[in-house]
Amino acid sequence: MENYNRLVIAFILLIALSISAYSITQPHMLNMNSYSELLFAKNSAGSKPLYQLTAFIYGIFGPGAGGFDTVLFMNIAKILVIIFSVLSALALYFMLREMLSEIAAIGGAVLLVSSQAFMIRMSAGIYSSDSLGMCALILACSTFFLFYKKRNYLFLPISALLFALSLMSWNAGPVMVGAVALSLLIQLVYQCRKKWDDVLAHGVVVVFAVFILSYLAFPQQSIFKNPNFGNLQIHILNAPLILVGIVALAAGLLRRHKCRAGFEFFIATLFAFSAVVGVYEIFPSSLGIAILSAFALEELAGLKDERLAIAIFAIVLFFTSFEFGQGFLSLEQSLLAAFLVAATSVFIASLYRERRITTYIAFSVILFSLFSSVGAAALLSLQKVDSIGSGVDETVNWVGENLPENASIWSFRISPMAEFMTGRKGYLNDSEFARFMLSNESPDVLKGMNVTHVIIDASIFDDMSGLKELANNSRVRIDSFRLFRYEMDQYDNVYAVFVSSDGKLALAPADPTTGSLIDGDVIIAAGEQRRTVPIREFLVAGKYRLVYPQDNYQVNLFMMFFEDVNGLKNAYTSNDGDIKVYEVEG
Repeated sequence: MENYNRLVIAFILLIALSISAYSITQPHMLNMNSYSELLFAKNSAGSKPLYQLTAFIYGIFGPGAGGFDTVLFMNIAKILVIIFSVLSALALYFMLREMLSEIAAIGGAVLLVSSQAFMIRMSAGIYSSDSLGMCALILACSTFFLFYKKRNYLFLPISALLFALSLMSWNAGPVMVGAVALSLLIQLVYQCRKKWDDVLAHGVVVVFAVFILSYLAFPQQSIFKNPNFGNLQIHILNAPLILVGIVALAAGLLRRHKCRAGFEFFIATLFAFSAVVGVYEIFPSSLGIAILSAFALEELAGLKDERLAIAIFAIVLFFTSFEFGQGFLSLEQSLLAAFLVAATSVFIASLYRERRITTYIAFSVILFSLFSSVGAAALLSLQKVDSIGSGVDETVNWVGENLPENASIWSFRISPMAEFMTGRKGYLNDSEFARFMLSNESPDVLKGMNVTHVIIDASIFDDMSGLKELANNSRVRIDSFRLFRYEMDQYDNVYAVFVSSDGKLALAPADPTTGSLIDGDVIIAAGEQRRTVPIREFLVAGKYRLVYPQDNYQVNLFMMFFEDVNGLKNAYTSNDGDIKVYEVEG
């Protein structure tokens, strides 16, 4: 392998590893859905290949029949996702190198792994069957184009098996494999106008056969349920290149421009399918968007009109700088910064009088897009707060040490983690939990579900909207505030500053020595509005939360935190008072 190819592959590997492995040292998974899927893998209850693969690797390195090592199992899950991320980047690079140029291949791989949609799903703290599904899909496409370019039929069955693996691995599998098959068929039909391509035709037939047989044998859940056009905003940094690609494709159809890419109809069709899928699922669309972006770089690098190339360069830099700047600057500051970045870069480009100015521009767009994408992803990761926390760890440890093996636990949000970490049965229906918590039903309901213990977390008060949506109950209205910091006024009075999830402030009088709240009035501020409420009307949930009930709060959620509920016995309270465990009596 040439030194240049080694350098490129090392560059892509470094980026993929750096982005995907940023949370591997975190002791928890990044969301509770990961624990739900880990449970399937642990219990070998799921049929998806990711679960079987994780359990197989754990069987090699695990302690055997002597016990279950949750930390080892979780680390295997994290490392697998990193491997899938790296393989996806490399496979897309080799695929695009067969279809397009070296510049476009590098750009497509970089833009894929640095996109927020890819990072959210392929990070080390997310265990999801989507990761294997996407990796297998890209590997299948890459192998298919190796088969086509090298005319080597040994690659075709490998590609077919990888397509089948992708289709079985995730819910978007049938849609994405079907999109690839249809896109290849459209490319074949287009090429038939010139000359019938036997090799491509054979490949299309095999992909369609795999798609139909696998779909009939392994039907997946439909993803076309909840449309949300706002999903596509997560790909906003790709918008300039997407526009360049669409214009180039349109100009090619109108015979005003000769596309350098040989598979422009495949690229266009796959992008169109990806955009439709993106309305329903964010992650699968990242592949088609990355491929079209690579196509745009290919066409940009081939422009012969230097003025046009520099103009496109300026627009791309301005838009990308503006979108990136809005994450931490005001509107006016973002506009000014974007203008300065674009103007400076265009000035440097205009001084570059070599023949390959378009190559310089293409590489500059790749590097700037990489910087913006990684920067935006880094800002996103900094905003993420560990949703678990020490209180949950403390409670889960207590459950594992003190509750009997046949205990059945019910909690909102953390049931999957509690079951995975302790081995106690978890009742995982959050909707039924929400309805019970926002009602005044008797704990006899819990007995009918064979629930022996209930865990209630004060973090529920921070965002009631999700709980009420699940419960279909809007009658319980509260303001919930979390401790932010302490402040002192000009008269040396100390106030504890609390903040709500919707931006309201509550200033409560506090003891200057201990920081404990003292009797007095709490100032609630929302924008320009101010009001005072006696502190005795607030409910204190743990050490760091104030809850202000506005109307009906005689429901289980409030009663379990602030009163006694007949039929429930308080078995445990965390050190901070934020989490309580109740035993269902009788």
